[in-house]
Amino acid sequence: MQARYLATGAAVWAAGYAAVYVAVVRGQGHSPAWWYVALMGAGVALLALSSTGRWPRPRLITGTALLGLAALAGLLSIGILLLPGVVAAAAAAGSFRRSRTSLTI
Repeated sequence: MQARYLATGAAVWAAGYAAVYVAVVRGQGHSPAWWYVALMGAGVALLALSSTGRWPRPRLITGTALLGLAALAGLLSIGILLLPGVVAAAAAAGSFRRSRTSLTI
């Protein structure tokens, strides 16, 4: 259950970061890099979907990787603000327990 809260918190943090990014870039009189916004959107969507539905751990890992790439790409500007979301998503991916099945013959 704690992993779902971490994943949800990471998704909210990353979505807030995306909104701040768009506001800052537009405030400077430029157009945001839409590939960057799409990369963050895909990561946020995967994190949000991981808390519901099937295969939560692969979605978390993929979403964390996408947000990590976005943080690296934006590191020279405000990308450092995305790191708490990436860390929370990685912690959520690490804390999901794998279901173990036992076969009886």
